[in-house]
Amino acid sequence: MSQQLNNALEDVGKSMSTLRIAIKGIPVRREGFKDLHDQFARSVATLTTHMSYARVLLDEEAAERRKRRRRR
Repeated sequence: MSQQLNNALEDVGKSMSTLRIAIKGIPVRREGFKDLHDQFARSVATLTTHMSYARVLLDEEAAERRKRRRRR
C-alpha cells in the first residue's frame, strides 16, 4: 500500500509541474484564474502533506516495529 501512495505522490508532483508550465501562457487576471489556481495549489499541497504523513502509517515494516515497541 505504501508503494501505491508513493506512486500517487510522484504523479501529483509531475502533474503540478506540468500545470505550472501550462499556465505560463494564460493571463493571470483572466476571469479569476489566478485565484482559482492558488486555491487549488494550496489544496494539493495540503493533500500531499497529509498523504506523506500517512505513508508512515501504511508501511507494514514500520507498523510491526511500532507494535514491538509497545509490547516492551
